[in-house]
Amino acid sequence: MYGKAPETQQLLDLTRLASVRISQRVEKLELFTGFESANRYDVLAQDGTTIAHAAESTSGMQRFFLGSGRFESIDLLNASGQRVLSLKETWGFPFSTHHVTTSDGQPIFTVKQQFAFFSRKFGIWGDGMPDIRVKGPIIRTWTFWAYEGERLVGKITKRYSGIGKEIMTDADNFDVEFFGPIANQQQGMRLLVMGFVVDMKFFENKNNSRSGIRIGN
Repeated sequence: MYGKAPETQQLLDLTRLASVRISQRVEKLELFTGFESANRYDVLAQDGTTIAHAAESTSGMQRFFLGSGRFESIDLLNASGQRVLSLKETWGFPFSTHHVTTSDGQPIFTVKQQFAFFSRKFGIWGDGMPDIRVKGPIIRTWTFWAYEGERLVGKITKRYSGIGKEIMTDADNFDVEFFGPIANQQQGMRLLVMGFVVDMKFFENKNNSRSGIRIGN
């Protein structure tokens, strides 16, 4: 059973924001050696204020041997360093599933890729709210649109990070836009989490040749 995660509402409020930016940090080890370091992100409001952080919790062995084929595991922390929620990817056929839980392990919602011709499609469901569908057209690989029913509720866009950052590292920037007032805190959280899923699934492997096949994806 999915919970409402009241502690998430208290620790990370997105309801007054029109957008946030997910900015992946450039790790010096990855920059100079090419070794896949644990991903770390800052979540910024429109005025540049840091409102949250995210940190990958996979092991060095997983990153070395599986590279971009490793299953995603990320903790989201508020600006004070308190864990808000966790995202863990598990094997599935034909696509893996991302499970999102509260800081104490209670399930909130799930994200799962769905089969689609000529697009990249995901479903987000749980937490007692309407399902969200996320679609990314093949011809605009950097853009993903989010819908509740037929209503467009958000957009996730990969931004150009600079030639050095783009060529030498896997560090990326994403804008997560909320269209119209966020009706519920969980709606904003689901779109924010989707930004991390998009990064790991479609933009993580540009410098990593160790893993050409991702199990369950």
